[in-house]
Amino acid sequence: MSTSREKQQQHSEEVRERIVSIARRVVAEEGVDALSIRRVTREMGYSPGIVYHYFESKERLLSCVLEQGYARILAAVQPPGEHTQPDEAIRAALTRYVENGLVWGAEYRALMFSSSPSVLAFTSVLGESESGPALRMLASTLEEGVARGMFAPCDARLTAQAVWSAAFGLLARLLVERDVPEARRTRLIYREIDILLRGLRP
Repeated sequence: MSTSREKQQQHSEEVRERIVSIARRVVAEEGVDALSIRRVTREMGYSPGIVYHYFESKERLLSCVLEQGYARILAAVQPPGEHTQPDEAIRAALTRYVENGLVWGAEYRALMFSSSPSVLAFTSVLGESESGPALRMLASTLEEGVARGMFAPCDARLTAQAVWSAAFGLLARLLVERDVPEARRTRLIYREIDILLRGLRP
């Protein structure tokens, strides 16, 4: 039987998740700039102090939304198996990236097209400084492909940025052109990745 403390902890976790869920919906429907502690508390029927108990600022709440979103992206692009060939690992990762981005839809678009410094801290991929784990994973796979003679020698980080940006471009168009039939969408994804992989080979 649950103790009083366990019940209290469970309630606390449920309240926190509800706050994040509302924040995620606001971002998806109206954009990052529409998010505020006051907006969330108004929808919950709570006082601002309740939300501040869990999140000290709007920036921290937004960071939580971003952390969860980025975790979903990272989970989607994980290699299908440790013995997967580098080219197939890249094909699988980029395919799942585009497909999952379409599922996340409005939330993904709101975050990935935001120029807010808080958001760019998570979503930026083109700089010369350290990048996120998803891009590092892609660069590592490229390095493995070069080592095996499967890909031509290259600057793995720069190439990963270019490959990722190409996939992002297709995803952006598919998010805008929502009426593209599923069969054609699948062909477009496969064709783009095929072109990218051909460009990597010696």
